[in-house]
Amino acid sequence: MKLSLLFILLRAISVSPMQAQDREPIKVMFLGTTHLDNPGRDTINMDVPDVLTRQKQKELKEVRDALAKFSPNKVALEVQMKHQSAFDSLYQEFRKRQIDTFSTGDFVSKRSEQFQIGFKLADRFGHDHVYALDHYIPMEMGKMMEFAKKHEPEFLEYFKSYKSSHHITVKDSLLQNGTLLELYQYMNTEQSVKKYHEPYVRSLSLADDSSYVGADVIADYHRRNLRIFANLLKIAEPGDRIFMMFGAGHSPFIRPLIKDSPRIEFVDPMDYL
Repeated sequence: MKLSLLFILLRAISVSPMQAQDREPIKVMFLGTTHLDNPGRDTINMDVPDVLTRQKQKELKEVRDALAKFSPNKVALEVQMKHQSAFDSLYQEFRKRQIDTFSTGDFVSKRSEQFQIGFKLADRFGHDHVYALDHYIPMEMGKMMEFAKKHEPEFLEYFKSYKSSHHITVKDSLLQNGTLLELYQYMNTEQSVKKYHEPYVRSLSLADDSSYVGADVIADYHRRNLRIFANLLKIAEPGDRIFMMFGAGHSPFIRPLIKDSPRIEFVDPMDYL
C-alpha cells in the first residue's frame, strides 16, 4: 500500500521531457545602441564618427568580442518585421561577402550597427538567419512641440536643457574621444536607461482640460515597443539565447518587459561589456 502511494506521488510530480523543455529558460540580452550610420531618424541625433576607419573597426571588434561571450543562438535587430524575407536575403549576401549598402524599407548601410554588430555577430556563430523585430509607429513630436509653444513653454526650455545635459554631453564626448566599447558601457548602465526614460515621462505634462497631447504621443511609442516585444515572443523558443539590439531610447520600455516576463530571463549586457 505504501509503495503504491509512493508510486502515485512520483508519477504526479514527475515531469515529461516536453514539460522540462518548456521550462528551459529563454535568455535575452538587450543592448541599447546609438545609430552608427547617422540616419537622422531620432529626436536627438548624435554625430557619429566614421566607423569604417581602421581604429573604429578595431573598437567594433572589441565590442563584438565582448558580446560574443554570451554565445547567442539568435540575433534580433531594429528592422521592421515585415521586411524579414528581404533582411534574410541581405544577410545571406553579406555572408557571401557580396554586399556593401542595402535597403529593406529602413535604410541600413555598411556603417550601421545592424551590419557592424548584428550581421557580424550572427555570422561569427554561423547563424543561418537574422531576425527583424521592429514595428515602426511614428512619434508625432511636432504635435507636442506645437502644444508646448502655446500652453507650456517651460517644456521647450526643459527639452533644450536635456539636449545639452550631462547625459548627452558624456555620450557625445565618448563618441568623439572615447572608444565604442566605452560608449556601449555608458549607454547600458541602469543610470543611463533612467536618463533615456526621463524626457518621455516629462512629456506627459503636455495636457489641458480637453486633451492629453503628451500622453497620446508617448502612448504611440509605448505601443511600438509593446509590438516589438510581441515580435520577440514570436521568435523565442525554450533554451534560446537571443541577442537583441535597438536604439537606446527603447531601453527603458523593452528592458522592463523582458525582466517581468515569466518566460524570459533578462541578461544584462554590462555583465559582458
